Amino acid sequence: MQLTELPYYAVIFTSKRTAGDNGYSDMAERMEALCKDQTGFLGMDHARNEIGITISYWKTLDDIKAWKAHTEHLEAQRLGYEKWYSFYNVKICKVEREYGWDQL
Repeated sequence: MQLTELPYYAVIFTSKRTAGDNGYSDMAERMEALCKDQTGFLGMDHARNEIGITISYWKTLDDIKAWKAHTEHLEAQRLGYEKWYSFYNVKICKVEREYGWDQL
């Protein structure tokens, strides 16, 4: 199922967590709820094993910039840098083509 009209954008956030929760779970839940109310937000996928991967989907680059600058998200970014991640990387990609298969 296509998320929206093509093209759209994906923000790929990969990370490795530090030991302990230290408030991470509550903040992650808050960020997921908050971004759903942001202009241009289309959806999110995530998986975590040794490395975490979160992909959020957005209509425009300006929508991504606005989310990055959101006050509560800035605080989450600061805490991530200070205590939640030993590594992280962000990639912003333009999705120009999408396809898949679903047996259901």
